[in-house]
Amino acid sequence: MNIATNIIFALMIGLFYDGTSSSDDHHEEKPTTFIDGQLLFSVKEKHLKARLSYAYLATDSARTSLSFFLTPDVKIDAVEGRNVKGHTFDARAKPFATLKIDFIDAVAKDERMNFSLAYSGKPSKGFWSEEYKWIDVDPDFMILPLFTTLENFTYQINASVDDKTFTFYDLDKGRVTEDLFFSSLTPSYYFNPILASNNKANGMGANKVMANTYNINVFSNKPDSASYVGNAAGRILDFFNTTFGAEDKVSSFSVLYRPLPYSIHKITRSFGHSIVFSKGHHDIATLAHEVAHFWWHRGDALTTEKWLSESFAEYSEYMFVRHDQGEDKFNEIMKNLAERSEKLPALLGNDRFSPQGDGLIYVKGPYLLNQLENKIGRDKFQEFLVELNRKKVETTTDLLMVLESISSAQVRKEFEEGLNK
Repeated sequence: MNIATNIIFALMIGLFYDGTSSSDDHHEEKPTTFIDGQLLFSVKEKHLKARLSYAYLATDSARTSLSFFLTPDVKIDAVEGRNVKGHTFDARAKPFATLKIDFIDAVAKDERMNFSLAYSGKPSKGFWSEEYKWIDVDPDFMILPLFTTLENFTYQINASVDDKTFTFYDLDKGRVTEDLFFSSLTPSYYFNPILASNNKANGMGANKVMANTYNINVFSNKPDSASYVGNAAGRILDFFNTTFGAEDKVSSFSVLYRPLPYSIHKITRSFGHSIVFSKGHHDIATLAHEVAHFWWHRGDALTTEKWLSESFAEYSEYMFVRHDQGEDKFNEIMKNLAERSEKLPALLGNDRFSPQGDGLIYVKGPYLLNQLENKIGRDKFQEFLVELNRKKVETTTDLLMVLESISSAQVRKEFEEGLNK
């Protein structure tokens, strides 16, 4: 879940989520902007109409405007509100088309204001109603506005489609439905995807898989692949539930085994207890990374503190590989990480959006966790992971305190030095 334009893009679609995560129940309940919206999809015209009502909560002082990234394929039909002065929409702005809303009076920090936004158009991405008989609305298509300031919000959106042969896939509830209503607490660069499909024409369906004692809902147009993915997900869940997830077990979740060809849409991510999986069904290592985000979903997405989410999910993936495929495969992966880590700067204190940012999060972070596991032993390392989840650790400083409490001041000191060199 990647960098100039791709870096910013990856941030907003949750690749540091993975998942980011990013997810309905992955955040503390805090006062936030609330968005109530309606989305109408026209199958034949490949047209979208949206109306969103904002109860905006200012996050800093004297704010005189708001800016959003939005697909350049739409026109702004209306921006209305008591304090709205006007708006501009630059479809050619870089890195993304940008809608700016100006206020009459500056909004103070923690002050609320209401406004509404309406727009419509024919998006160039997402409407594959002829080729594949589905409509796929995802964060990276920017069909919903994304705060350029990456503020948090809660939302509830009612989605409908004008062709009743198309039905929606509700990942949250694990069902197929004619009208989709969903709500979420999420960072503004992240929301649940919307998939509307003509099931009779393309074979999409909901496949319920009982894997061990777990209920896995797999939405797919390939029943055999759905069974494979579901059973693999059960094995992954069983391993995580009996290791670092032992005190916060997950018993069921949904997987949208994205039917688009991987060459068209490569994004794999998790949110809440649901996953969008885009790779070949046999790539269960990537699936393990996304399942791991049910537990690892913390850390500031704007800094390398995001290693608390991505590095831990990545190393959890490798732990599963060791469990599932053996020590030789695991050691081969660790050797590769060691070689790549030598060329990387310090994990902490470096620019998350530098050309080496992803390497720090997805290579050096997991490698350092492997070094820590080797030092303190697997049992103690597992205890460390459990404690991090129990305390919902959000910062590296707090992580180091937990590490010292379950090991020693010397182990903490050496690990901290590794993070900073």
